[in-house]
Amino acid sequence: MMNNETGITTRKPDTPGDADFAIYINFKKGEGNPYRVFKVAEEVIKSFQKLDRALCVSVDSTIEPLMMLEEIETGSIKIWLKNALTSTDDQALKDIDWKPAVGKYLVRAKYAYINWANKSEGNVTLVELGNEIKKIAAETDVKHLPDYAPPPTQKLAVITQELDVAKRELIDGDSLQYISPDEPPLDFDLKVYWSPEELDDMSIKETTKFDNMRMNLIVKKPDYLGASKWDFRHGSKQISASIHDDQWLIDFQHRNVDIRPGDAIRCLVSVENSYGYDNELVKETYTVTKVEEVLIEQAWKQDGLLSDDTKNLDHKD
Repeated sequence: MMNNETGITTRKPDTPGDADFAIYINFKKGEGNPYRVFKVAEEVIKSFQKLDRALCVSVDSTIEPLMMLEEIETGSIKIWLKNALTSTDDQALKDIDWKPAVGKYLVRAKYAYINWANKSEGNVTLVELGNEIKKIAAETDVKHLPDYAPPPTQKLAVITQELDVAKRELIDGDSLQYISPDEPPLDFDLKVYWSPEELDDMSIKETTKFDNMRMNLIVKKPDYLGASKWDFRHGSKQISASIHDDQWLIDFQHRNVDIRPGDAIRCLVSVENSYGYDNELVKETYTVTKVEEVLIEQAWKQDGLLSDDTKNLDHKD
């Protein structure tokens, strides 16, 4: 298992150069919630830890990254961090001194990632970013073979969304910067954000659709306002689905249909399965196209809690 923790050393480095990189938050003094600075620092470090794990997959899936805190400079906050790397029992890495090369790769790959996240090079896709990172990984030559892979596209998309959320905590006048020893400091562009739709489009290779499958869905949480999805259970699987049966929704919202958590609907459902470039399932989308019948949960009937009128209530087309 990979370690999610950030270790803290008591040793103060002789110079900041002992660390591999820094996160620099230059905050506007005297304005805004002071907690924002520490929250952003925490969230960026957590996202970078996830990013390092995704990046290590490009070199070797047995490498486990761990960030070590080296130094914190005050005034504005500059957090110097060091990559500490371990590997499980893998003979391919035993006979070489791979840690320095992989550590430098992680620093360079994060630089490439932030540059992409800033949209500095136009409409570069996640696949193209992954191929660039793959080339950086190959330059480590730790395997002496051209056996390197791009990082998982979907994981990069999730990390991008998390970093966008962190950036929104900062206010006008704040700045966030990535500092590495061998490159000029790189600012995060706080005005650039990625929509979920953009990231989905870049993460999905293909989509398959199955129309109007008959299913019985157990209601967990109805959508009483008509503005969001319903929560259902199908066997042991929890799903959210939009209902596109307009007439049934009108009847439900006008209380002509009585349905409660634990009841079920017999319905027709369209399912879209979206797959990423690694052929893994990225997301499933459920849409109820037709509600055929409300199935009252049997315990209500057995307990005598329903009136005869409610028991016999059916939706009429």
